[in-house]
Amino acid sequence: MQQVLDNKKKIFNEHGEITFGGWSKSPLFDYNKEAHPAQNKITEGESFFISNEKMAFYLAYEITGIDLTIKIILADYKAKEIFEDSISKRMLLDPVSMPKDDGVGEFNYKDKKIALTVTNSIDGKYVKCDFIDFSNIKNLFVKLFLKDKKTDSMNMLTPFEKSKTTFYYKTFAQDYTASGVIRFGGIDYNITDENSLVYFTKTRYLLSRRRRFQSICGAAKIGGHTLTLNLASKVGSNRFGSENCYFVDDKLIKIGRTKVVGDDKSVTGNWDFSTIDETLNVTFSPIRTEKGYLACKCDKTAFVVGKLNGTIETEDFKINLNDRIFHMIFTVL
Repeated sequence: MQQVLDNKKKIFNEHGEITFGGWSKSPLFDYNKEAHPAQNKITEGESFFISNEKMAFYLAYEITGIDLTIKIILADYKAKEIFEDSISKRMLLDPVSMPKDDGVGEFNYKDKKIALTVTNSIDGKYVKCDFIDFSNIKNLFVKLFLKDKKTDSMNMLTPFEKSKTTFYYKTFAQDYTASGVIRFGGIDYNITDENSLVYFTKTRYLLSRRRRFQSICGAAKIGGHTLTLNLASKVGSNRFGSENCYFVDDKLIKIGRTKVVGDDKSVTGNWDFSTIDETLNVTFSPIRTEKGYLACKCDKTAFVVGKLNGTIETEDFKINLNDRIFHMIFTVL
């Protein structure tokens, strides 16, 4: 039985334990980290995906204690090229922290190779990045404003039965548009509110063991509507609800049990996704290039660009997917 929350609630009790689970269409979970007994073991991550008809840009940063990882991927759809680079640092003398709230605060990191700032505001997020010799080719410059439309988002909390201090908390939000520029290799990718497709994820978790994680995400404009998709392998029990969902325009539609068929040992194989009620039935096929596939390995994450075909049936109409560009992410949590 999926548990839907409609009132704001603290994640941890006074003992730093998780006593509930569930999901909501708005950020009702109060991440009171200060109550947890092992704050330095919690992993905190955020990621952005911005795309238009020409390109896709993926930025992820993650902190566990004093360990920081930054991953950046740039895919040029027309040239069928993909570039990646990453930073992994142990911040012994000058630890970096995440903002507690989405509406205020700043993530900021700088060294000889990269300067990255993500500033939160009431209206959205400002992203600025200078990356020297990105992918060992040329400098990467990013200056974007992600405007928050303040619509539905997927927010979920998963507890673990064996330990009340382990948990998985995630937000998947598609309620942004982006404007600005991404400059790399002599090419300016101009991003506007009208041509951009955006999603943002926020994760906070402490797991008892390492877990393989895979997801298919992305957005596309189809028949005058915007479809945004988020399907992911489960982390812990799905008893209170999974994170699987899609958005049509700004409306969230949750998905129940999903059957997934694919080869875990081959990230460049085809993947089939279908729900028990058959309202969703899609196939993901990686895009082939002269060099192999439009895919890359960035730190411990594999990022694969592909085409999605199939159908999704909503209450109001049927969505036919025909070679729409989406992507899959394979990583370890």
